[in-house]
Amino acid sequence: MVTNKHKDIIINKYSEYDEENRLVSDRAHNIEYMTTMHYIQKFLKPDAKILEIGAGTGRYSIALAKMGYDVTAVDLTPKYVETMKSKTRKLKNFNCMIADALDLSMFEDGSFDMVLNFGPMYHLFTPKDNKQAIKETLRVAKKNGICMFAYLPCASFVTCYGLRHQDVTTLYSQMDKIGRIKSYPSDVFTCFYIEDFKKLFNKTKTQYITNVATDGISYALREWVEQLPQKEYEAFLNWHFLTCERPDQQGYSAHLLYICRKK
Repeated sequence: MVTNKHKDIIINKYSEYDEENRLVSDRAHNIEYMTTMHYIQKFLKPDAKILEIGAGTGRYSIALAKMGYDVTAVDLTPKYVETMKSKTRKLKNFNCMIADALDLSMFEDGSFDMVLNFGPMYHLFTPKDNKQAIKETLRVAKKNGICMFAYLPCASFVTCYGLRHQDVTTLYSQMDKIGRIKSYPSDVFTCFYIEDFKKLFNKTKTQYITNVATDGISYALREWVEQLPQKEYEAFLNWHFLTCERPDQQGYSAHLLYICRKK
């Protein structure tokens, strides 16, 4: 059995974190949710069978189950799985369990029409583990199934953490000569340059579809976004959806979404 050897650090982090309300806590976080749901629904087919890996408390999975889809959700954190179970007792088309993204052996090959990897890539610290998580995600997808991977760009560490907490010096000390930030398990999160993340799929049997800035610049400038009058906010949202696939909008997004099709 392959497991994330840093899982205790991750479980401890999320056991203390309010993941339940993160995506609805303010406009910037809600933009991430709306954008991600937009792309999920764009590629969903009727009667699709969905797996979400790293489902947290089920913000996406439960919404999709309530739309009528057959949904299975897994997460590494026992507390979150219990939360999902408590919220879905009456949903017969929803199932959840504890599982590690590196080992999805409880599922057969080609079991799902869509597989959402929405958290594990934030917390894997070696190329070997990154490739294993991708391998397992693709393995359980059906041929021509859609797979989505959420990940964190390096620039977001500087804009969303370093500048806000006046700790750019620490991040700079962890950078290589071209600005990649080395992540440490004790820091919980890991990040990627976009081109490096795409290279992880070079030898996989996948067709690249797109890369999406799910919250764009809104997270870095969330105070300004929060203060926008409703009409201005709606115009900002319209611009965001028009441009979130553009490369020049992606580097400073707090979260990115890589979308591919299994061949």
